[in-house]
Amino acid sequence: MTQQKSLFITYLLWAFFGWLGLHHFYLGRDRQAFTWWSTLGGIFFLGWFRDLWRIPDYVDDVNEEPHFMQELTNQMKLRKYPKFNIVRFSGQLMMGYFYGGLVKLALPPETPQTLEIFLVCLGMTTGVHLIGNIGREQGGFWKPYIGSVIVYYLLQYFSPDYVNYMYCVLGTTFVFNHFREYRRTYSQKRSLCKRMMVFSLCMGLFFTLWGSFLYFNAEITTEDGETIKIRDSVNHFFKSPAWLEFKNTLWQLYEEGQRNGWRNLYDELVKALDPKGEANARKVLDVTETTTREEIKKTYKKLVRKWHPDKYKGEDRAYAEKKFMEIQEAYEILTSKKKSEYRTE
Repeated sequence: MTQQKSLFITYLLWAFFGWLGLHHFYLGRDRQAFTWWSTLGGIFFLGWFRDLWRIPDYVDDVNEEPHFMQELTNQMKLRKYPKFNIVRFSGQLMMGYFYGGLVKLALPPETPQTLEIFLVCLGMTTGVHLIGNIGREQGGFWKPYIGSVIVYYLLQYFSPDYVNYMYCVLGTTFVFNHFREYRRTYSQKRSLCKRMMVFSLCMGLFFTLWGSFLYFNAEITTEDGETIKIRDSVNHFFKSPAWLEFKNTLWQLYEEGQRNGWRNLYDELVKALDPKGEANARKVLDVTETTTREEIKKTYKKLVRKWHPDKYKGEDRAYAEKKFMEIQEAYEILTSKKKSEYRTE
């Protein structure tokens, strides 16, 4: 017999750690706990707020209180399938769309279209399946997944240029709900260690998807409207004045916000982070923003003669090679910037 769960402890966990889903994990509702954790309290605290009056039913369910079990038995006798629930249905739509979209964002741009379709549909079905199997209801995975793929291909056939994922999720949800049934046993058979291991693996997969998105597809927009991959801007960031002179940069941003208003702070922050590496390049070549292209070229040639590994007179040739590469990279960054400026004038 499982240990009885406390209503007081459940509400206590809900109040302090509800947005992480800890109260659901305490009750053995691991799917719901993961949903709350991955969406900040069930779609930005909406689920957490609804739990305020739903927790007593959750506790009665896991404790298998006689009055709750009697009512559940009566429902099972009246109908073979669970009654339609608009809240659960809406949750399946939102989670299916969220997970499908997350998989889409995480895929590298060169992913083959066929593989992309199957993976995005896999994400959609996972979200629908996750919500659909919470509590006393359950359903399969593969039928909704096949339904999702079929709907995707139908939409692509009639509209090759654009496929609305929400229609795919809607089709997946309808298929899932058509085959859903009651969950007649609710006892938690897995040990706490196994539950935590599974939960950790799911968290790791979730973070992996976000990490893949940040590496392959996330972009940052500079003050002149140019978009740059975050993975490229990060490399420049660690050479930028914002990183090397961190305290000074923060103070300058604070003064800029006080002087010109805080609305422009984002543009100043992006500029300070030096996403294109221009500030660091000027520092390497010892030039300013107003330096002309010809002056940059003269400075570059002078530094190349000084730091060329074959002509360097010092003993530390490794340092000379590193310095020479930095000069080459800085020159390429600044000259490409000058060319773009000339084209726009």
